[in-house]
Amino acid sequence: MKKGPLKGIKVLDFSQVLSAPFCGMMLADMGADVIKIERPGAGDISREYGPYVNDISLYFCQYNRGKKGIAIDMRSEEGKKVVLDLVKQVDVVIENFKAGTLEKLGIGYDKMREVNPGLIYGSISGFGTYGPLSHLPCMDIIAAARSGLVAQSGQAGDAPIKPGFSMCDTWAGLQLLRGLSMALLHKQRTGEGLRVDIAMLDCAFYMCESSVLDHSLTGQFTEKSGNHHPWYAPYGEFAAKDGNVVVAVSSEEDWAVLCKTLGMEPLAHDPRFETNALRVQNRDALIAEMENVTRGLGRYDMEAALCAAGVAAAAVQSLQEFDTNPQTRTLDVITQIDQAGVGEYTVTNTPILFSKTPVDPNASAAGFPGAHSRAILEGLGYDAGRIDSLLSSGAVHQASQ
Repeated sequence: MKKGPLKGIKVLDFSQVLSAPFCGMMLADMGADVIKIERPGAGDISREYGPYVNDISLYFCQYNRGKKGIAIDMRSEEGKKVVLDLVKQVDVVIENFKAGTLEKLGIGYDKMREVNPGLIYGSISGFGTYGPLSHLPCMDIIAAARSGLVAQSGQAGDAPIKPGFSMCDTWAGLQLLRGLSMALLHKQRTGEGLRVDIAMLDCAFYMCESSVLDHSLTGQFTEKSGNHHPWYAPYGEFAAKDGNVVVAVSSEEDWAVLCKTLGMEPLAHDPRFETNALRVQNRDALIAEMENVTRGLGRYDMEAALCAAGVAAAAVQSLQEFDTNPQTRTLDVITQIDQAGVGEYTVTNTPILFSKTPVDPNASAAGFPGAHSRAILEGLGYDAGRIDSLLSSGAVHQASQ
C-alpha cells in the first residue's frame, strides 16, 4: 500500500476521552506514527465508556485506532524521564488535560521545548490556557451550553436542545488537526516549532456564525428558528407522507422552479410570498401552505424531482438509510475494522480524501494500557536491564495481554 500523507511524522498522544483522541485518530489514519500515553491500570477514562465487547470499550477503540500504547506513571521521576525521552524523538505532542496539568507535573510545554526546540505542541482545553475559566473541567455539553450553541438550537418558543452528537468535541479535534497541519508547514519553512491552543468553548461559539452576523447588523443575536433558516424561505424541513424532506431555496429562480415542480404554482403568485423577504416575514403561513402539498408526496419522490430540476433537496434519512445509500458505500464513509479481542466492528471513516496518498482507518486500537510499552522503550534505546527496572518499579507498565 502507498504511504499516507503523514508517513514519517511521529506523534506523542497524551489525550483522553474524545476531542484530542479524535485528532490523534485522524493523524494515525493519515499515516503518522502515534504513541498514546496512558496511566497504568485504568488508562484513558474512555475505556469505561460503552458499548463493550468482551469488556473492551468500542468507544475507546474507535478513537484510538492505529496508535501504539505505553502506560507511564507521570508522577514518578523515572516516568517523567521516559516522557521527556519520548518527546525528544517526536514531531508533535497532543494533549487535552485541564490547563496546567502537565506543568504541575514538571513536564509541560516549556520543559518539552527545552529537550526538543522544534516541537509542535497541540492542546485542547475546555476554556483555553488562561482566563478566569481556564482551571475548570469541561465536557462537550458544557462547552455547548456556555457558548450559546444549545440556546440557539431547537424550535422557537421551546426549550433549548443540545446537538444530537458530540459536536464541540469533534469540532475541537478537527480544529486541532488544522492547527497542527499549519504548524507542520510553518516548521517546514522556518525550522521553528509552534504551540497550538484550542479551546472547546471558542470552537462551540465559532459555529454560531450566522447569529453573530445578525448581531453586527441589528445589535441582537438571531432567535432560534428550529428546522428553518432565519434569512431564507423556504429553506428547511417539511412534512411528507412518509417522513420529512428538506428543501433549500436561495434564489427567486429556485422558488419558481420549486412551485412548478411540486405543483404549487398558485404560491408563486401569492402576494405574501412574492420575495424572499416576504416569505421570511410570512414563514408560518408559507410552511402551512407548502405542507398542504408535501404531506401528500413521498420524500424520495420530492428529492428526485427537485434535484432533477436543479433545486437543492434531500429526504430526511435515518442513519440506517444513510448506511445503505449507494453514495455512502461508494465513498467508504462507514467501514469495518478487525479489533483484537473484539472482532469486526463498524467505524466512521476519516472524511478527508487525497488524490495520491491513502487514508487508512483499518488499524486496531491500542490494546490494554501499556500494550506496547516494552517495544516503545526498546525504540528509545533502553537496554533490557533499564526496561526491567522501570517495569518493576511501576514507573512504566506493560500490559499482560
